[in-house]
Amino acid sequence: MKKLFQRIILLLLLTSNFTNAQSQDLTIQKLIDNQLINQEDVSDFELKQLDFKMENKTSYLYGLFQYEFKKLHGHFYFEVITDMVAIEDKQLTKEEQKKENIELSDYLFKLKKCDLINEKQFSYFQQQINNNSYSYKIQFLKNITNKALEADHKERLKKFANFLKEYEIADTKYENLIAAIDQEKIKEHADLLLYCEKSITIDTKDDINEPKEYLEAIYKKTASLAPELNFTDFELKIVPDTDKFYDFIVSLKSGGKIYKQKSSYRVRKSSKDDFSINKINCKDYYQIFNKILNDQHSPYRLHEIKFNVDETYPEVLGIMMLTKEQEKALKIHETYIIPSQEDYKKKFTTSQIDKVIEEYSNIGLFSNLSAAQINLGKENVAEQENNNYIEILSAFPNIIYSIPNSLPNFKDSYAELTKEYSKISHNQFNPTNISNIFDKKTKKSTLKFKVGNKSYTKVLRISDYFIDLYFFEFIELVAAENKLNGKFYDLHTGGEGSKVIFLTKKQYDYIRANKLLLFLDQEPEYDE
Repeated sequence: MKKLFQRIILLLLLTSNFTNAQSQDLTIQKLIDNQLINQEDVSDFELKQLDFKMENKTSYLYGLFQYEFKKLHGHFYFEVITDMVAIEDKQLTKEEQKKENIELSDYLFKLKKCDLINEKQFSYFQQQINNNSYSYKIQFLKNITNKALEADHKERLKKFANFLKEYEIADTKYENLIAAIDQEKIKEHADLLLYCEKSITIDTKDDINEPKEYLEAIYKKTASLAPELNFTDFELKIVPDTDKFYDFIVSLKSGGKIYKQKSSYRVRKSSKDDFSINKINCKDYYQIFNKILNDQHSPYRLHEIKFNVDETYPEVLGIMMLTKEQEKALKIHETYIIPSQEDYKKKFTTSQIDKVIEEYSNIGLFSNLSAAQINLGKENVAEQENNNYIEILSAFPNIIYSIPNSLPNFKDSYAELTKEYSKISHNQFNPTNISNIFDKKTKKSTLKFKVGNKSYTKVLRISDYFIDLYFFEFIELVAAENKLNGKFYDLHTGGEGSKVIFLTKKQYDYIRANKLLLFLDQEPEYDE
């Protein structure tokens, strides 16, 4: 009973509305007039009564409960580990019980005078008092408050059920949902998903004996959301990421196409065979199905559902298949079901990705890569999210360089930057004898290198680890002076860092004309 009382309080705290201030003042005045609270204690009462900010009488009953609890214990209920057992088990003598009943009946009558309970409720609780159900006032107030909280909880759940029906999130299962609310079967927010049209819950507490078997079961359950998600040929690879971290790479076949997705394993483990807890990264695992839906030009996307925003590793994972309109409605409502943010914009289909990679290959972008490097790049593209051309090309080695936001160190930073520029130029820009001398006193770095028989020197500043912008100008001047078969071009990243690519004039003209990359001087075309 104690846990139920606390859980309902928490649920209602998260889903409360504001009260009418004028109505509140009148009710509080009635409480004072009937000597249920003292004038000097109004601030204490309001402190807890306003926790709920509800447009009904429950907040006043809750405020009275908290007010009486503090009078008894010196602190509010729930502020510390609260133990009601000693109070609930208190045994009174016959005379003590008789006296207590008289006081409780008087208190109940005052609640009615304050319009906090109706005639039916008055009769019910008076009968409870007559049956010697309460040995203490706080026990009585807890019970009457709990009944009011339960009623409010049901009312709010039914309003939310109507909202779900309005947006066809709960349609054919709506009547079952209302019945479940009436029968008090909705114990947790996750229970609501049982009555939504395209939703599932996954118990993440299950132990893993065999990762492939465990994950395949999860993917099959997820695919049950809609026929268009059906798949065959499930495969799993477990590959090391960094020190004692592993990635799951899933491959499956749907609609005649092979889809892949890399999911980061969440916690550091002793070996790749140890998967007892926190099996997969929730955000990553279901994105493979969004790739399928994108290829089908479906209006739906899969979302992770959060039931507790502070819960890092949920015991129950919710997945829902929603339209953009449904997602927006849930985000605005933001009470019991909070969907993850997903992208409904038209993304590259797998066929479009294959085509653009072929075009890049035809103009020689991969001419300096080995067959193994090209195949690895294609694998990387298949496993990752691809929101733009930069992400596709970045999956291949030494094509695009992501310039760091700051210098990782003082000693060799400019030398390392110069080497990276050389790599993406496929040695068209081929500096040798690179050195980087840092002067701690002046906080300046002298970069030196040779291109052919020419020696180059540039003194660059180092301030708070920021890269001196003259470095980029210097590299471009050296490239132009040596008449390289190409230039370095800055790419438009939409604010996601700075990236540069080396292209011949012919490659640049083709890519720009066919919009296969967006350069820094170009404005993006926004897709609503």
